[in-house]
Amino acid sequence: MGTKAIRTAGVLPDPPRAREQAGPAAAGVRPREVGKKELNRVVLASVVGSFVEWFEFSVYGYLASILGKVFFPASEPGTQLVASLAAFAVAFFARPFGGFLFGPIGDRYGRKQVLTVTILMMAVATFAIGLIPSHDSIGMAAPILLVVLRLLQGISAGGEGSGAAIFVAEYCADRRRSAITSWIQVGCISGFAFGAIVTTLLTYFFTAEQIHHWAWRLPFLLALPLGAIGLYIRNHLEETPTFEAVRENRDAHPKAGWKHLFDTHLGPLLQSCGFIIVTNITLYTVVTYIPTYLISALTMEPAQGFLLSLGPQLFLIAMIPVMGLVADRITRKTAMLAGSVAVLLLAIPCFTLLSTGGYPAKFGALMVLNLCLAAMLGSIFSAVPALFTTPVRFTGMAVSYNVSVALFAGTAPMLNAWLIQRTGNTMMPAYYLMLGAVVGIVALLFSRDRTGQPMNGDPPRPD
Repeated sequence: MGTKAIRTAGVLPDPPRAREQAGPAAAGVRPREVGKKELNRVVLASVVGSFVEWFEFSVYGYLASILGKVFFPASEPGTQLVASLAAFAVAFFARPFGGFLFGPIGDRYGRKQVLTVTILMMAVATFAIGLIPSHDSIGMAAPILLVVLRLLQGISAGGEGSGAAIFVAEYCADRRRSAITSWIQVGCISGFAFGAIVTTLLTYFFTAEQIHHWAWRLPFLLALPLGAIGLYIRNHLEETPTFEAVRENRDAHPKAGWKHLFDTHLGPLLQSCGFIIVTNITLYTVVTYIPTYLISALTMEPAQGFLLSLGPQLFLIAMIPVMGLVADRITRKTAMLAGSVAVLLLAIPCFTLLSTGGYPAKFGALMVLNLCLAAMLGSIFSAVPALFTTPVRFTGMAVSYNVSVALFAGTAPMLNAWLIQRTGNTMMPAYYLMLGAVVGIVALLFSRDRTGQPMNGDPPRPD
């Protein structure tokens, strides 16, 4: 099948009213031109900001088994882990509130404003987690404070992921949008990997008793200096050209808002949810939960479990921009479908190898799962913003992204741990991956591919 046929297969047309007041093109205003230096600065700022944000957000997941003992000491070991992962999931339940809060702000006042607030909020909340006294010191106040700060982290993340994706997507040329936006995911996963590296170093340089009593705090205390770096870089950026053009012609978009979003973008909202569900269930199972799974379900030593996960994560980081380049050539839809179908077919074989195979087999299974994930991550931050018109782009992506992640992805570590505890079946994560893959495949088949084309309603952006 040729590229043209691939791009037109399974297309749902844009709603008529969405086309009438789609964006800058509808108002007859062309966004300003962007030079290579400015684009590089934007991409660098987004990568660094995403790195900081997701290191701070994910380090909790890597320390979940230890934090269960610190904040829930009266529970059985299995219940401690589930309780700790429930506190991890709380941040994801807060993400839709962040989406509902920051989405309209980003569409009304600018993408840059949101990105400044979110990185500051995340840094302060993460640093404060490192200061919470243990349950032994202040009793129930400790887990309550932990949950409150995790809620603040979740609200921050609710604006960050969507904001960073849209910020870069509105800057870059149409034919290179997948390749350029994929670097945001490099920053995100590098943040995850840095969290894994720091956690691994803890296990090498400190005893289990030292980690339990005080050393677990060190990764959280890194948040403040890292956040300051990210904030400094982001403050030196201009607003996106696309948003500036809309702001100058606000009268041309009187219907922009919640009603306009749901009246004209219901199909894109559902498609966005499907893209996000398959990508993020795979992400939070393979990247965040796997180290805990290896240690708690497969009884590996903590240092060995973290080290086994680290190599495939570095491979994932290297492959994301490669998959972004590939997606710009074969279309995002094709790349994401390939990754989703591969997860559906290979989840059970890979988790069988993780459960029963030797170290090389486990390593190979993780490499395969991370390659599937890279195929999706290379396209997701270009595919989702392209579904929405400029006046509601931030709101549409923030709501669909964060509701989907909260319900299906952020709960993946907690749900998988609970299912394994209840059933004794270590294959439960594979079944959950397959469920997400089916949802993603359906959404992709019914979506319109915009690879190499302007985002919905925008004028063309040549190199």
